[in-house]
Amino acid sequence: MRRFGTNESDLAIDFAAGNEAVLVTRILEHCAGDAADVAGADSFRSLTVGRRLERLLTLVAQSESSTFTFPFHCAACHEHIELELTLEELREQQRQADAIETVVVEHGGQSLEFRKPRGSDQELWGGMSFPDQAEALRVMVGTLARRPEAAANLDIHLIDRIDEALDDADPLVNFRCRITCAECATSNELAIDLCSVALGTLRRIQRQLIVTVHRLASHYHWSEQEIFAVPHWRRQEYLELIAAGA
Repeated sequence: MRRFGTNESDLAIDFAAGNEAVLVTRILEHCAGDAADVAGADSFRSLTVGRRLERLLTLVAQSESSTFTFPFHCAACHEHIELELTLEELREQQRQADAIETVVVEHGGQSLEFRKPRGSDQELWGGMSFPDQAEALRVMVGTLARRPEAAANLDIHLIDRIDEALDDADPLVNFRCRITCAECATSNELAIDLCSVALGTLRRIQRQLIVTVHRLASHYHWSEQEIFAVPHWRRQEYLELIAAGA
């Protein structure tokens, strides 16, 4: 997949889109390039949510750094801590998750089987309205059940168990980890929304591209089309000259 934040077409991505799953699909399709195995948006919709997230994080790593830093404070002593995770560490978790195709939960002598959610499921759910979280979970679980009739009328406690099992099978989706504070030895559980982190970073990269266009247009009086006719590495050279007052 090509690097995000270098082409004129990257400015066309609307990060204010209401359905986050649709936005992820569009970004992945947009940056797929001419890969022979890419069949369009449907190929990305058919991927599991974890696999889509791994590809989104890869885009961030290509444009920024292969190491992700997450700052937080210890729950006990409030010491500032930074958690660092490499793209390869996150990929390894996804590789292990890819080996799990379905989730089985035992209940009342039955084995209830569920597939992992895909991008198409997220897009569907993102366009729906639910009265509360419990009803949202019921609909989602029903969508993922291999035998929908067996998953009908499940109580909320069983639905929570199913939701936890699905989380365990796709760890990047609701990412959690533990880190011990070096100052007080408290074990902190950290929850990270990796999708929001990735989208936020890509939005910032797009903003930097807009600033680049503004600076070059203001200094050299080039049109947007003329600016993007210049290769990315040369645009960076021009920005450095402007910053140096040359």
